[in-house]
Amino acid sequence: MRRFSQTKPVSRGVFLLAAVLMLSACGGEGDGAGSPPQPQVERFAVTVTAAPDFSSGATSVIHADPPRTARNALVPTISDLAVACHGRYFFRIERFMADNVAKFDVGAPDRVLWQTTTQDPTDTVSSNPGAMAFVSDTKAYLLRYGSRKAWIVDPSTPDPRAFKTGELDLSAYDEGDGVPEMQAAVVVGDKLFVVMQRLNFFVPTHTAFVAVFDVDTDTEIDTGRGGVLKGIPLQVRNPMHMLYDPATGLIYVAAAGRFAFGNAPAEYTGGIETIDPETFETRLLVDDGTADHHPLGQILDAVVAAPDIGYLIGSEGFQNNTLYRFDPQTGAVVSDASGPKAVLGLTGLNLTHLVVDEEGRVWIGNGDPTAPGMIVLAPAADPAQDALEDPLIGTVLNPMQTCFARTGG
Repeated sequence: MRRFSQTKPVSRGVFLLAAVLMLSACGGEGDGAGSPPQPQVERFAVTVTAAPDFSSGATSVIHADPPRTARNALVPTISDLAVACHGRYFFRIERFMADNVAKFDVGAPDRVLWQTTTQDPTDTVSSNPGAMAFVSDTKAYLLRYGSRKAWIVDPSTPDPRAFKTGELDLSAYDEGDGVPEMQAAVVVGDKLFVVMQRLNFFVPTHTAFVAVFDVDTDTEIDTGRGGVLKGIPLQVRNPMHMLYDPATGLIYVAAAGRFAFGNAPAEYTGGIETIDPETFETRLLVDDGTADHHPLGQILDAVVAAPDIGYLIGSEGFQNNTLYRFDPQTGAVVSDASGPKAVLGLTGLNLTHLVVDEEGRVWIGNGDPTAPGMIVLAPAADPAQDALEDPLIGTVLNPMQTCFARTGG
């Protein structure tokens, strides 16, 4: 439960049901020493890591609750990695030119349960897998950045040959370079939302889109907002991350705009945009500014910790990033007389990513050549009371992406 979730009134019927259950427990066979012990729940942060020079990578597994200890440098591999968690399992994705998914049990994170390719027999280039979105224990979607087709998969299968069960065709969103650049996805109720960057040779020259699919039939839903395309057009360009927050009922898309490259300056066409998953209406919540005025820099990532508490990473250049706090409903950024205010002095750092745990704590990846690791922030209702619960949990290599897994319960 999140620390800042709203409390709902409990009905009289709930109290009556609780009383009946308590009476039943007092006289039932499960009472006393004969009751089987309840398994202890343990929660873990699973982080994929990369060397500062990107020559290698590995996995770190950290106890999510204090005292936090980490197991590092697990199953060393390449640096281009992603990770997705579901229950007690996590799936480590080796990306460009490696093209595979490996399944692990968080209770034994140094042992591969199985590993399988993400290449179709007809693929002639790297499928470059990058994310998974889960519907249930037996159904998920695997995004393949280097392909026009996402996979429908069964994450529960013991046989990796049965991992792929179908596919989604996103070729309608190809803007001319052969692929739509599917970047991130979330499942909300009976709908899958897939955001596509629609780059043209790494440049965001086209409108980014979100395709919506019915997870029961795997057919695309016509949102009525995209003209000849069925999906949802976005105002922001180059979307990097997407999340759904049940407390606000909104999907949040964090987008960076165009990065500076060579003689071409950065373009501030990003920000944070929201999507209503029922009406498909969008709203530009946080604008990253203009070439002349961009106090947040380019927005690399964002999370929502409570209905009125969010955090974003703004970048002024390569590995020169700052953490800011914003309101997920109004878009207002916490500021002082000089402009947007850095959270707890976290500025000028290689902040790599953000993720929120079940308790509403914000985990922040901090890439550093000498002291890399995860920072754990405890949000407060008053921004001035935000606190670092853990200033640094060492991960040996730079933490690049994190998800949460659990055992027991």
